[in-house]
Amino acid sequence: EGRQVDGNDVIAVHEVVRRAIDKARSGGGPTLIEALTYRLGDHTTADDASRYRDPEIVRAQWTREPIARLRAYLVSEGAWSKEQEAELHKECAEEVDREVAAYLHASPLNSDAMFEHLYAKLPDTLQWQREEARRFAQRSANGNGNGHV
Repeated sequence: EGRQVDGNDVIAVHEVVRRAIDKARSGGGPTLIEALTYRLGDHTTADDASRYRDPEIVRAQWTREPIARLRAYLVSEGAWSKEQEAELHKECAEEVDREVAAYLHASPLNSDAMFEHLYAKLPDTLQWQREEARRFAQRSANGNGNGHV
């Protein structure tokens, strides 16, 4: 079974996903969800989408931007305000600052960390990559750095 949803409508996406989860949990099997959306930004920092995208289409799509749409809906329902948003921004900025500080004071991880908690059994290709990362870290520790990747 498949469902198509406006991927820029947070409430619609939530509802479609909720139904799919309920169906799966009750033994009804998987659901393919196609969320139709529009990439507002460049693919990467090396990409300049203005070279190949019509600026009028991009401007029109910004009117469908998910956060602005959700904000407008919540404000219209009396469930959100500028004051609440300012407080949320403040709380988020404080949390980011705390986490950045914690990261900057943490000990560096060894190269194995990027392979942990991915699979019950690491596939052969990733086992090879882990070994290669270990060899690189060992070479670095032997004179070309601190041994961390």
